[in-house]
Amino acid sequence: MFNTIKKIAMGASVVASVSVLGTPAFAGTLTGVSTSGDVRVFQEIGGGQVQLSGSNDNATIMEALGNTGNVELDDNIDYGWANETPSTLTANFTDGSITFGSVGQADWLGGLGTTWTNGIYSAYSSQFNSLGITSANALLWSINNNPLLSTKNVFQRLSDPNIQSVTSNNGEYSFELAGHNTFASGLQLNVADPLYPVLSQMMASEVVKYSLDGGTKWNYAYSFGTPGSAGEFDQGSYQSGVVDAGDGFSFTRNFKFKVGEPAAKVPEPSTLLGLAAIGGLVAASKHRKNA
Repeated sequence: MFNTIKKIAMGASVVASVSVLGTPAFAGTLTGVSTSGDVRVFQEIGGGQVQLSGSNDNATIMEALGNTGNVELDDNIDYGWANETPSTLTANFTDGSITFGSVGQADWLGGLGTTWTNGIYSAYSSQFNSLGITSANALLWSINNNPLLSTKNVFQRLSDPNIQSVTSNNGEYSFELAGHNTFASGLQLNVADPLYPVLSQMMASEVVKYSLDGGTKWNYAYSFGTPGSAGEFDQGSYQSGVVDAGDGFSFTRNFKFKVGEPAAKVPEPSTLLGLAAIGGLVAASKHRKNA
């Protein structure tokens, strides 16, 4: 009896050992990046500041994604749809890839405009109601037709995302967008603007579209500041601790996202062999006992 227990204990010890040694690393390593279109890089310069880099080569991009810098897609779209330049950033990892894309007029007209206005109105209905905007449909109309909002290039200013960081976990990707502490700041409103007091009570990230692992299907990610405010992918936001040295108000908040699904963890062959060994020991013990 004692020898049987000893063998089972030894088998369990072997399983534990080989399992620890054989467990695969799930976090992917960033191996390279590629871009297309209009891409700008903001670099960390210390003292809680970032500034526009003179380079947007791949090495500079990878460095920015590894610290407090960021990579901006299609900056000029801020000034109107006529300036739109579809732009992308692909981050390649040892376990997959994710491609980020700027958002264009076709995206907003294709349903994003309705979905986004429904989301922000739901998150801040009391604030919009105080402006006399009492429904998501009314908000969408105002953005397109009411000079109070239509002159602010709302959708255009949300269309040039700044990717601050990205990591991979075997099919699941976490990334952050650099943005503003308030929606008013994101729209560059002057404090004298009648919308400023109300929009300063709101948060809204820029919008990024993304595709996973070389796929052709685009999805959208954006946040209204708190976890789940725009969907399951929305992980909330936090003050970044940095600011754009150029304008003194950008990149003060980071918005967090998690997309994709981690692949199921498959037991290591060594673990399966160890379990089989234990099974054999137990079976042998029962056989001797019944003999």
